[in-house]
Amino acid sequence: MPVRPPAGSPNIVIVYMDDMGWADVGCYGSEIATPNIDTLAGRGIRFTHYTTHPICSPARAALLTGRNAHSVATGWLAQNNPGFPGYFGDIPLDAPTIAETLRAAGYATIAVGKWHNSTNGVTPNPTWPTYRGFDRFYGFLEGETGYFFPARIVYNNIVAPIDDYPPGYYATDDWMDKAIGFVTEIRNEDPARPFFLYVANNAVHGPLQAKESDLSKYRGRYDGGWDAVRAARFERQQAMGLVPAGTRLSERDPAVPAWDNVPAEQQRLFARHMETYAAMLDCADQNVGRLVALLDELGELANTIFVFSSDNGGTNSAGPAGVLHFNRRYAGLPALPVEVDLEREAWIGTGRGSALYPTGWAQVSNTPFPSYKTYTGGGGRRVSFVVSWPDKLKDPGGIRSQFGHVIDVMPTLLDLAGVPALEMSHGQLAQPMQGKSLGPMLRDANAPAPRNEQYYECWANRAYYRDGWVAVSLQKRGEAIDFDNWTLHAHAEDFSESMNLRRQHPQKLAELVAAFDEAAWANLVYPLDNRTPAAKFLELPPHLRPPAESRRRFLPNAQTVHRNVIAPLIANRNFKITTRLRHGTADEGVLFAIGDVAGGLVLYIEDGALRLTYNGYGRFRVLLGPAVAVGECRAVLEYEALGRHRGRGRLVLDMGDSGEWGDLSPTLMGGFHEGLDIGLDRRAPVDWGLRERHGIFRYGGAIYDVVIESGPFAPDMSFASG
Repeated sequence: MPVRPPAGSPNIVIVYMDDMGWADVGCYGSEIATPNIDTLAGRGIRFTHYTTHPICSPARAALLTGRNAHSVATGWLAQNNPGFPGYFGDIPLDAPTIAETLRAAGYATIAVGKWHNSTNGVTPNPTWPTYRGFDRFYGFLEGETGYFFPARIVYNNIVAPIDDYPPGYYATDDWMDKAIGFVTEIRNEDPARPFFLYVANNAVHGPLQAKESDLSKYRGRYDGGWDAVRAARFERQQAMGLVPAGTRLSERDPAVPAWDNVPAEQQRLFARHMETYAAMLDCADQNVGRLVALLDELGELANTIFVFSSDNGGTNSAGPAGVLHFNRRYAGLPALPVEVDLEREAWIGTGRGSALYPTGWAQVSNTPFPSYKTYTGGGGRRVSFVVSWPDKLKDPGGIRSQFGHVIDVMPTLLDLAGVPALEMSHGQLAQPMQGKSLGPMLRDANAPAPRNEQYYECWANRAYYRDGWVAVSLQKRGEAIDFDNWTLHAHAEDFSESMNLRRQHPQKLAELVAAFDEAAWANLVYPLDNRTPAAKFLELPPHLRPPAESRRRFLPNAQTVHRNVIAPLIANRNFKITTRLRHGTADEGVLFAIGDVAGGLVLYIEDGALRLTYNGYGRFRVLLGPAVAVGECRAVLEYEALGRHRGRGRLVLDMGDSGEWGDLSPTLMGGFHEGLDIGLDRRAPVDWGLRERHGIFRYGGAIYDVVIESGPFAPDMSFASG
C-alpha cells in the first residue's frame, strides 16, 4: 500500500528568490511593492540573522539536503567543475534531498523554475529533479535564462517543444502557472494528500528583464539615486525593529560613486536598471499572491508551512556602471563602453539585452551590510527569511534575531511536519543532515539558536561565525590568496558588520580562523580557487577539453541541440559549418542559428542571397554572401580564430562562389543560452531585426543536415597546442 502521511499533515511551500538582497522586500525595509510577501511576514515570523552560502548552486544544494554545500560536492557553480571533490557539482546520491524524504513519507512533490544542481543538463541523468525526489518538474536546469525567451525548458525529463513564446509571455508568471496547475491536479486526484512545492524563481537574477506593465509602476522612482534610497531603507529598517538601536549603516563601497557625482545622462541609465529590478521583484510578489489565493480557496492556507527566502545577496558583478551586455563576462571580454549602453538605453528591461544593475544598487539591495553575492561579508551571506504557518505558529509578525543558516531549513521543515529523516538513500547509508531544526525558535521567541557556529566559503572568500562573532576574509579575484587579511566583527555591538575589531581581540580572531580551517578540512572546502572570472568560467580540466579536431553531423526536425554540445565545437577556434539543402525559387529562412540575444550567429537566405548575422556579445556584424541558385547546394560558413578574441569569416556556396572575408570579432566562447537550431531560430533571436521582420523565420526549402568541422584553436588559447 502507498505510504500516507498522518491526517492533517501540512503542505510545505518554499519560494526561493535569486540574487535578492536582505533589504529588497517591503517587510525588510524596501520601497518596492511586495504586499503579498509582507502579508506572509505579517502572519508569520521574520529572521534577521539568517545566512546562506553566497552563490546559486551551493545555496540550493544546502537548502535541499540540510548539509554544507562543499560536503555535498557543490562548493561552486554546478556547470563549472574545477576538478576538486568539494566542487564537482552533483549532489551525491547518499545525501537525500528534502523532496526524496517527503516523497518517502507520502507527500506529492513539485518543483518549478531554476534547478542549477546538475553538471549535465544535456541528457536525463540521476542529478535531474525527477531523479532527486520531485514527481513533477517544469523549469530550466542551468544558472540563468531569459524571461521573455527561456532557452531550454524541461518538463519532467523532456525538453518542452517550444519554438516561439506567445505574446505577453514572462517566465516568472509561467513558473507559477505551472505550480498552480500541478497543485490543482494533485487536489483533483486526491483531496487530502499533502504536497511539497519548491518555487525556485530565477528572479531577480540577470538578465534584468521586466514586463512593461510592471516597469511603468517604477518609472522615475529611482531618479533620486542609490544614496537616498539606501538611507531611506535603513531608516525604515530601524523603525521596523529589524536592526538594533545604534546600528551603523556600512560605508559606501569605494567603487561606488556618490550619486551626485554621476553625470546626468548616466543617472538616467542607472535608474532604468533599478526600475527593471524593482519591476521583476514586484512581479514575483504578484505571483506569490496568486499561490496564496489558491491555497486560501482550497481552504489550506492555514495548514501550509510557507517559507520565503533568497539564495544569496545582491550582486556587484556588473561593476559601478552596470552593463547592458553582461554575458560578455562569460566569454572573458571586457564590458562595452558605457556610451554604447547610453545609446541603447531603451533596451534595458526588454528581451533585447542581458542587463545587470550597477554596484550602487547592489549596495541598496544589501542594506545595511557591506559586500555582495560570492563574497562572505554580510551583504553576500545574510538574506531575508520568512516562515508562516498560521495553524501552529502563534506569533504573527514576530521577529527572530537568533542565528540560522540555509542548512537548517530542511531539518526545520521535517521537524514541523513530523517527517523522519531517511536512513538509506539510493541503496546507501544516508549522510546525516548537518543543520538543526529552528522549530524551537519558531515556537518560542526566547529559545536559543540550535547551532552557534558556521563556516562560509565562496571563490576563496571565507568567514566563520561563532557565538555572536564573525571573522571575514575577502579576496581580490585572480590575485594570490591573502591568508591573513581577516576582519573581526561582534554582532552585539555591530549588527551591520561595519567595525573591524581585529586589533582589539586578536585571540578571538585566532580562535575563529582555526575553527574555519578545521571546518574547511572536514567539509572538503580545500583547495581554495581564486582564479579570475574568465578562468573560472572558461578553463577546463584536461579530461573535459574538446578534441583538437572533430566533425559532427546534426539533423533537422529535432529540438535545439544543447549549447554544451555546440560551444566546444566553435569556441575560439577555426571551424567550418556546412548546410546541405535543396532550394526553391521562393524559399527563404534560417538555415541554422547558434546562440541568442546574448551572443551567437545565424545563417539565413533573404531576398535570394545568403547572409550571416554575427552577434559578438553586443557587437553586430553582417556578412553578405552569394545569391543562392535553385536546386541542391551546400552553404558554408568558414571561420578563422586569429587570437586575442579576434576572428574572421566568409560565406561560400558549393566551395565555388564565395563572399569576402569579414571581421567576425570577438570569437564566440560561451555566455549564450541557446545551442544549435536547424531551419529556424527558436525563442531568443540572434538578430533582433531579423526576428521583427520574419519571426522565427522557418526555412521554406529542405535541409538535409548541418555539419560542424572543428579545427585548430586560436593560437593564444591555453591548450591550443594540445
